[in-house]
Amino acid sequence: MKKVWWYIGICIIGTMVPQTFMAQDVNDNAGVTTESVEDEFQDHFFEALRERAIENYGKAVDALLKCKELNAEDPAVDYQLGINYADAGLWEESENYLLTAVEKDPDNRWYAEALYETYKVQGKTQEAITIAENLAKSNVAFEKSLVYLYEQNMDYGKAIAQIDKLDALYGNDEYRNDKRKKLLAKQKHQTYMEHDVEVIEAEAEPEEAEDNPLEILQNYMTDLLAKGQYEKLKEKSQEALDSYPAQPGFYYMNGLALQHLEKYKDAVSMLEMGLDYLIDDIVLEKKIYEALAQCHKKLGNVQKEQEYLQKVKNI
Repeated sequence: MKKVWWYIGICIIGTMVPQTFMAQDVNDNAGVTTESVEDEFQDHFFEALRERAIENYGKAVDALLKCKELNAEDPAVDYQLGINYADAGLWEESENYLLTAVEKDPDNRWYAEALYETYKVQGKTQEAITIAENLAKSNVAFEKSLVYLYEQNMDYGKAIAQIDKLDALYGNDEYRNDKRKKLLAKQKHQTYMEHDVEVIEAEAEPEEAEDNPLEILQNYMTDLLAKGQYEKLKEKSQEALDSYPAQPGFYYMNGLALQHLEKYKDAVSMLEMGLDYLIDDIVLEKKIYEALAQCHKKLGNVQKEQEYLQKVKNI
């Protein structure tokens, strides 16, 4: 029943869109009147709507291409071709036609939103941002979308500013507060990484430039852990954190050292700090949760132990 009403709605919209033949001159060469050309156009257009309603996207495209033969300038045809190609999973073709529709009618938000979705599916984040920033002027939903897009583009400052803007519109929100905290951590991590790269490039000798100091430190600490040299591991991981305070792997190593030295509360604190800097590293996340579960077990915190074991299972 829903599909029937959806189809009826599409048909109603369709009757309002392709009106481009009303002022067209008689085609003397073909001996066809303006009215008959318009009728043929409308027949193919509605055929396309009917085929799309039953998910026959190929047939819908065929009908729409006939419409383009009759009138190549109607943006409604380009739009319909774009969304049919999108439904068929042909994203490059969808993008081309939707881009054409938007160029012909830049003020039509339906065309722009469809192109935005096509860009988003293809992972073309910068292109999606350009459209979303324009759509946000008239549709507040895109204000929220921009947070996600800026984050995807690793423009954490803009993402945080966007959250501040949403707070000004709607008031504080627990989800947005949590998101801001994570974005601030990512921004801090990004800043330190950029600084580290600059220092390495400035100070490294040519023959040493290919060495990765973070990898060297990590391998060294892994060796200390394997040898059971926990006191030295604690010392060296703390030194590493003094130089690289945004590296979650060093917090993990320091936490493990403290765990083996039976300083469980300190270990928990260090491991939790590591989680704050963690970015898209499922393997390390799982290891930190496992270590936290072990520490809470030693502390007799059964509830916390089970909580972190569940987190391990959920990864």
